[in-house]
Amino acid sequence: MGAVKRTLTVIIEKSSTGFSAYAKEIDGLATVGSSISELKENFNEVLQYHVEYLQEQGEIINVNDFEILYEIDLEQVFEYLTVINKTAFAENYANINQSLFRQYTKGLAPLSSEKMVQISKGLHKLADELSDLTLV
Repeated sequence: MGAVKRTLTVIIEKSSTGFSAYAKEIDGLATVGSSISELKENFNEVLQYHVEYLQEQGEIINVNDFEILYEIDLEQVFEYLTVINKTAFAENYANINQSLFRQYTKGLAPLSSEKMVQISKGLHKLADELSDLTLV
């Protein structure tokens, strides 16, 4: 039976130059990037350095022992993904009232965990549809 993975929750925040991120569970494990893709690459590098340090301290551990969960708040997602039409997304992917959805994305209306899951599923559905396409 395999070892239990350690979960790292990485909080992504928009900055004036791109994005920053930090692990909730490990103080000082942080990085930046001009895009989310770059940020994730940089975080993997920072995690590798952390694992090497732990190995030097005698721990038997490797990078694959970690499961990384990236979290970003709703307002920042749609600020970053400006190409997504909020009205069309609300209607076609999240099944949420368009006006209420715009309020959610601006932080003007409280967002329940149930609605957050609904929106997250909508984003994943959109991503799945896009990943299935090949342009010709």
